[in-house]
Amino acid sequence: MKFRRLSLAVCLICLASSCDRGQDEPTQTNDENPEQILQQFSTKHTESGVTKWTLIADSGEFMESVVYVQNPTVQIFEDGQVTLTVTGDRGEIIESNNNLKIFDNVVGISQNGILYTDELHWHNRSGKLFAPNESEIVRGDSTMVGQEMESRPSLEVVTMKLVRFNFYSRDEKIDATEPVVENDISHNKGITNAGTR
Repeated sequence: MKFRRLSLAVCLICLASSCDRGQDEPTQTNDENPEQILQQFSTKHTESGVTKWTLIADSGEFMESVVYVQNPTVQIFEDGQVTLTVTGDRGEIIESNNNLKIFDNVVGISQNGILYTDELHWHNRSGKLFAPNESEIVRGDSTMVGQEMESRPSLEVVTMKLVRFNFYSRDEKIDATEPVVENDISHNKGITNAGTR
């Protein structure tokens, strides 16, 4: 009988100490596990019934506040029409503000040119694109390369820093009544051919 009480006491002590040890260690949540994974994922964002953008991807992984997508194709709308189509290797949808980020081998095609970069952000509220790294805009044979690109989705007007460019008048929208003079302009990156009015 003493042996049973002793073994019961030892079991209770072991059980109590293991319970205490579990409470002392902080519970760790695994943030790397998605809440949900969808194959052939698609979504769109509308405001007052007007489509702002659509996204189709090979997959979507839902985390706490971000949806991670693979091989996304994004169409950005202005005035009810597709203005820009963007593709990349991966992307993110920020659920709190409906902003988008597209990464790796990013190509954006609009009526006014083609954008190449490795990281592109869509700021939903301002309706602007931003590329923090180097970007290249191509219009026909004309090219513009620079840092920190910002533009509307049409790519009609683009701002950049540390710009290198090669413009040809045949690729730009120029009023035919105004004469175009070809100039060689020195630039800190070399000689650049640019059309001026």
